[in-house]
Amino acid sequence: MARFLMLLIVVVIVDAYNHHPKFPKSVASGESEVQRGVKIVDCNGTHDKLRNDLIVKSSCGEPKEVFEKLTVAGSFLQVTPSHVWVKRCVGLCSYGPTGSQCSPTKTRKEHIPVRIFDLKTKRESCSTYEMVVHESCGCCVAGAKECLAPKIFNPRKCSCQCPNMNERRNCLKKRNMNMRWNRSKCACEPRKRVTNW
Repeated sequence: MARFLMLLIVVVIVDAYNHHPKFPKSVASGESEVQRGVKIVDCNGTHDKLRNDLIVKSSCGEPKEVFEKLTVAGSFLQVTPSHVWVKRCVGLCSYGPTGSQCSPTKTRKEHIPVRIFDLKTKRESCSTYEMVVHESCGCCVAGAKECLAPKIFNPRKCSCQCPNMNERRNCLKKRNMNMRWNRSKCACEPRKRVTNW
């Protein structure tokens, strides 16, 4: 019984000296520790150069080739090829305004030749699949999804804008007739008159 009690005390003491994973022991200079795939190392010029090269490579700039799936309407249709390489705007906007995302500033449409197999009829047909290809990128605060109607995303200016610019020009010509352009509604409206009591 005394041996069992002694063994239990040794186990408790050894367990007390083990560090909890939520509270890792501090790493002294020169030591390294692998924790969740991260190895702690000393900072030096080589480390900084490699890190900076990765940041430059990962930043938003020229469109990069991305492997994208071709999807067709109907679960009974199969398209071949099922995936293609296409240029997309991807990357970090570390030095852009807060909340900015890598977005296309210029796009073009490309028609990719594909074959579509109908699982119901067992027939195959040739077709083209329309893909939007990104030609240039920029760090934009607003994207196409963030624009609220009636505004639309203008990729060249990286912002949400009113689509009816001719109406805006005509409205600005009517300024002397007490009309004003409302940017949030994208509409021409009468100017509110200030009344003095």
